[in-house]
Amino acid sequence: MKSSQYNPEIHHRRSIRLKGHDYAGGGLYFVTICAHRDFVMAAKGLPFGGIGNPGATKMSPVHPMREIISEEIQHTADLLPWMQWKEYAIMPDHFHALIEIKGGYGKLGDVVGGFKAGVSRNVHRRGGILPAPSQAAPIWHRNYYEVIVRNEEAERRMSQYIRMNPWKLIISGSYEGKRFRAIGNPNLLNLPKIAVLCSRRVPARTGMEPPERAAVFMSGFHSPTEKEILARLLKRGAKIICCPSWGIDKMRIPLEWLPALEENRMMLMEMMNREGTLAASEERNRFVLDVSEERWIPYVTPSGMLARLLNGRG
Repeated sequence: MKSSQYNPEIHHRRSIRLKGHDYAGGGLYFVTICAHRDFVMAAKGLPFGGIGNPGATKMSPVHPMREIISEEIQHTADLLPWMQWKEYAIMPDHFHALIEIKGGYGKLGDVVGGFKAGVSRNVHRRGGILPAPSQAAPIWHRNYYEVIVRNEEAERRMSQYIRMNPWKLIISGSYEGKRFRAIGNPNLLNLPKIAVLCSRRVPARTGMEPPERAAVFMSGFHSPTEKEILARLLKRGAKIICCPSWGIDKMRIPLEWLPALEENRMMLMEMMNREGTLAASEERNRFVLDVSEERWIPYVTPSGMLARLLNGRG
């Protein structure tokens, strides 16, 4: 099954409303609304468009379905002041949201039903969006999945899940004749890149502040020194391509990287050799040097691996 698809069996969401729960009494809910299976099939698994651009070319325009869903999110909030979208994420074939409702005004079902109807109405009104085989197909699955969020810790976990969910999708593409897999924004590859490499043992008083550039800083950011540089770049709001020494399939993305991913200024690019050996490190550094237009190297240990690479002997 594709990682972009939502599976209620895997995620353990229940579509049956909780008996005895007062849905008009206010509360916080984690909601998932899935695209109808016929729509998903007609759109080849991407009814709401992809998260990234696998071709690593120019930025793709916003998918019309994503645009309509975003507009209806705002319209629902304006129309129903007693509800609030606290977090949400539009995935390729489903929609996640953390919805807060004030008691005494309406039910969660009123919010979800109105939202789904509004999206469907605008899709058919605009026309030309649905694939030809699905012109008469429904947009949404008839039901939705909800979890009642009962405390602050649960809210924190649900919010983190929603924010990070788009960046768990793995995209594929090619660059400089080499295939790659990545998480994040592949269009960063089209911008000027600065290779950031540094030997492990750095003398005291060596300058560690990266230069002020509009380019993308690219590195494995693997050694303690390079991790320190990465932290400075993240704090500064720089554009970053990170080539970690491990695979991205089960990668746990550090929380401090999340803002950069959300703002489309970071990409995690998987290397072919993920063994974590010295040979893999050398291969990664050579790739970074080869595809970057500039280099920023604070320190090189004489006779070390990085020195050999820079001298063309690696």
